[in-house]
Amino acid sequence: MTKYLSAILFLILFGLQGSAQQPYKQTLKLMGSRFDITVVANNETEANRYIDMAVAEISRIEKLISSWDAASETSKINANAGIQPVQVSKELFDLIERAIGISKLTDGAFDISYASMDRSGNLMEV
Repeated sequence: MTKYLSAILFLILFGLQGSAQQPYKQTLKLMGSRFDITVVANNETEANRYIDMAVAEISRIEKLISSWDAASETSKINANAGIQPVQVSKELFDLIERAIGISKLTDGAFDISYASMDRSGNLMEV
């Protein structure tokens, strides 16, 4: 994933051509959060193509990690918590490992289990 994401980000940030580029920005709600996506492109058509590429990658990752999608690997982990181990893809394993590392670096300000409690303070599966 990192290799592909890096390539996409490179294309998005620097475009394919080096002439008269300018930034283009879209604010979207994805994965239940606000995303401000900014790309540098030669024109609006090209910028929209790059933004669409970024949205497609975010959506792909959401399908992998969504706890609301019963078919996702994360849902399978939750359904089997305390019952049996679940084999997951290397991509998900690496993503969880990285998120835990970021949580440690930020002293918990970034929390992979952001939705672990509902509004009443009761624990929920994530």
